Amino acid sequence: MAEDNIALAARPNDELQRLAALHALHLLDTGASEDLDNITRLCHTLFAASGAYVSLIDAQRQWVKSQSGPDMCAPSREQSFCDHTVSQRALMVVEDAAADARFADNPLVSGPPYIRFYAGAPLLTPEGHAIGALCVTDTRPRSFDASQRQQLRQLAALAMSQMLLRRAIGRVDPLTAMPNKYQLREDLVSLAPVDAPGQQTPAGHRALAYIDMPDAHTSFEIASVLGSRIHDELIRKVGQRLQTLLKGQADVYHISDGRFALLSHAGKADTLGPHLRSMTAALEEPVDSMAVPLNLPSYGGIVRVEQTRESLRDAPRKAVAALHEALARRQRWSDYDAQADELHQRRFRLLNDIPDALLPNQAQGRGLTLAYQPKLDLRSNRYHGGEALLRWQHHELGPISPAEFIPLVERTALIRPVSAWVIAAALQQMAAWQDQGMPVKLAINLAAPNFEEADLIKRLEAACRDTGIDPSMIEIECTEGLWMHSPAVLKLLHEIRALGMGLALDDFGTGYSNFAYLQQVPASVVKIDQSLVRHLDTSPRDRRIVQSLIALAKELEYHIVAEGVETAQTLSLLREWGVDEAQGYYMARR
Repeated sequence: MAEDNIALAARPNDELQRLAALHALHLLDTGASEDLDNITRLCHTLFAASGAYVSLIDAQRQWVKSQSGPDMCAPSREQSFCDHTVSQRALMVVEDAAADARFADNPLVSGPPYIRFYAGAPLLTPEGHAIGALCVTDTRPRSFDASQRQQLRQLAALAMSQMLLRRAIGRVDPLTAMPNKYQLREDLVSLAPVDAPGQQTPAGHRALAYIDMPDAHTSFEIASVLGSRIHDELIRKVGQRLQTLLKGQADVYHISDGRFALLSHAGKADTLGPHLRSMTAALEEPVDSMAVPLNLPSYGGIVRVEQTRESLRDAPRKAVAALHEALARRQRWSDYDAQADELHQRRFRLLNDIPDALLPNQAQGRGLTLAYQPKLDLRSNRYHGGEALLRWQHHELGPISPAEFIPLVERTALIRPVSAWVIAAALQQMAAWQDQGMPVKLAINLAAPNFEEADLIKRLEAACRDTGIDPSMIEIECTEGLWMHSPAVLKLLHEIRALGMGLALDDFGTGYSNFAYLQQVPASVVKIDQSLVRHLDTSPRDRRIVQSLIALAKELEYHIVAEGVETAQTLSLLREWGVDEAQGYYMARR
């Protein structure tokens, strides 16, 4: 046995700091690295050895990150050759392990891979922590000259540089110095087992959690009120707290702003969820930022995935889906729900496909169309108007209910082009009817966000001018609500009436229904909601409510329309109570 007589300057090697430096690199239990594999292959050839390895020494184990040759991972840290290299933080050479008292009884010497020669150079971080070794082994005793020792040191430094470079370039968040979403993506991919030809490796499981602490709204408020310095310090403190709480359970990644990802360690997939839920009290503790203690809301989603390439690649999306469920339900943690995720994916797809549905070159019966439900005048018993109803025949999913896609559209910027399409299509149809000698008054639905569009009046004017439709033939329907209290919206509503168009309050009698604001809104029509009309035949309570609404609307001199009429008895009651118009499946199923 011979030991290198060139040792590093003696410095205290705190084991906790060494382990922290090792774990900060996020290398343990990850997949192959081509850069490190190139180095071990080079060592294997350069030194004509039986094997070459990048070996990392964890608290209780040796883990081989890269190897070229037979497996040499020791069953425990104590039996590892590399543990000695790490302990002395200097190159170590064992010329004949069978003759060395430290290794003569080692199972790696007496059994496979029958190590007789070992040379290892420590992998040293910039702070001087030895996290492992680059080593070569042989099955026969041999010497290792000064030139070879220097080459092994240089290659160990190169291997360490590659590991640091992997951590630093594009994979570390500059604010928290924590691994970022790109590192998470790489680590997830690397966890997929690599199957040897003709041999399938059984897949294990991992758990991934996403946590917002604080959520985006709170994060924005903190930055706006207290400033970016306090906000940034707060995010760093949250990251440190999560690392402390999850030590031994999961690696922590800083994804964006106040969002962190937690990836379970090997064998911890089943315990991560219970562990996270047990952290509630610790998460509720105020976080000090620049001496300002802040209570932070936190919401998280957890998914357990099979350790296969496809499942691991999809894990972040599923964790985000679970997080969104937690946010929607305002609960601390939410487990991934496949049905809820499927619904989210469907909603996303529908929104994504709306622009194509607006295109004029849709196949017959596909895309967005308008159906027209007639309105029956209950005095003359004649049809003289109708309502334009938006319909969608999806090219793959078939008919999509308006109750499903319209609320989605109303929450996005798509509401503007969709409403513009509805206005244009409805007025073109009115012009076609007018040319045939059948002028029809038509109601067109607009959503609350449309009334915030500064050019809405100009667009309505232009549409009437281009099609030759008198504005008095158009009735704009909108759902009553708090949004109407905006001075700008009220001004626009008055401008719609000034154009000569009618204004109808849809779904009257449900939702907001604050009668005080009726004095400000220049509506000419109220539509009694179908949820109240549908059960008039059987519900005395609904009959009393509808009669009261009709009496109030008459007192305020509104034109009254009842929607959702499905039976002759309902129609008779509404006519008896003085309703002006009715629409529904009883008259026309649309």
